[in-house]
Amino acid sequence: MLVREYKETDIPCISELYYNTVRNINSREYTQEQIQVWAPKVYPDTEWIRRFDNYTVYVVENEGDIIGFAEFQFPGHIDCFYVHHAWQRMGVGSLLLDRLEQEALHVDLDRLFVDSSITAKPFFLSKGFTIVRKQEKKYRGLSFTQYFMEKYLAGK
Repeated sequence: MLVREYKETDIPCISELYYNTVRNINSREYTQEQIQVWAPKVYPDTEWIRRFDNYTVYVVENEGDIIGFAEFQFPGHIDCFYVHHAWQRMGVGSLLLDRLEQEALHVDLDRLFVDSSITAKPFFLSKGFTIVRKQEKKYRGLSFTQYFMEKYLAGK
C-alpha cells in the first residue's frame, strides 16, 4: 500500500469510495434519511476538484486501486477521512493518519482535530485522539451526531 497526494485522475475512484463507504459503513450508526442526505449520489468530478482546492488530499493506493483518502487543512483540520468499505480494519486508516501526522509536524503544527462521525470515533480514540465535545451538526437540513476530537502530537 502506498500513501501519496491525490491526482485528478483519482477523483472518479474517490467519489465512488465516498459514496459506497457512507452507504455500506456509516449506515450502521446513522438513519437511512441521514445516509440519503450525506451521500445522495456519486458526485461529479467537478465538485471534488472544487472541494479539493481547499485541502491537501492524500490517498492510499493498492495495486492501482484507491482504497482510502483524507483531506488535511491548516491549522490541523482533518476532513473527509474515508476507507473503502471492503478495506475496513486492514491498516488503511492508520497509514492515512500517519501521513497526516507527518504533514502536520512538517508544517510545524502540534495538534490535529476532526469532526468525527459516530462510526469513526473508535478509530480516532484508538489513535490517541480525545473527545472535546459531542455535537450536533446540521447538514442539508438534517442533524448529525458528531464528536469534535483532537490529538496533540508527540515530537513538538
